[in-house]
Amino acid sequence: MKWKLLLLITCFAFSLSAQQTAEVAFSKSYAFEYNTDYTKAINVLQELNTDNYQINLRLGWLYYLNKDYIKSEMHYKKAIALEPSSLEARFGIVLPQSSLGNWNNVLATYLEILKLDPNNTIANYRTASIYYNRKDYVNAQTYVSRVIKLYPFDYDSNLLIAKIYQAAGKNTEAKKHFIKALEYNPQSEEATQALKKL
Repeated sequence: MKWKLLLLITCFAFSLSAQQTAEVAFSKSYAFEYNTDYTKAINVLQELNTDNYQINLRLGWLYYLNKDYIKSEMHYKKAIALEPSSLEARFGIVLPQSSLGNWNNVLATYLEILKLDPNNTIANYRTASIYYNRKDYVNAQTYVSRVIKLYPFDYDSNLLIAKIYQAAGKNTEAKKHFIKALEYNPQSEEATQALKKL
């Protein structure tokens, strides 16, 4: 019976020590990041067990800051594998993907986010922006309309849908949304100039 108690105490002490070690490592990592010493911020975390969501998420961020986009993407992928429903890891992975110019992967990631959270306004807006830049106005309108439904007075979304309508030759609808954008931000040069062209 005593050996079971001794084993339990040893396991608890080891677990507490590992937790304190992780907290110290994270604390040091944040301090190194604050001083823009990203290599040291990375190294202090790699001394820990890297089969951990938080560590991979943080390493993804630090490698991104260090402009090592391949390793950044790799760690974000590990984080997603460890927590498959994580939105934060997916929002993280789009950083190295976009820096590498992998816009198909960025779009696929935003669509994954929207499967998990269909009303996510950031993912809907960014998906719409990608489709708009690809001149796919039908899909662009679909995704930005979801944002406008939830935030009818949002400046960026009104401006984007106005540009979509303008590109599609729907000037009456475009004008309505350019005016909303200007009501939100009367100093908007972009909305002012676009409205003059209608």
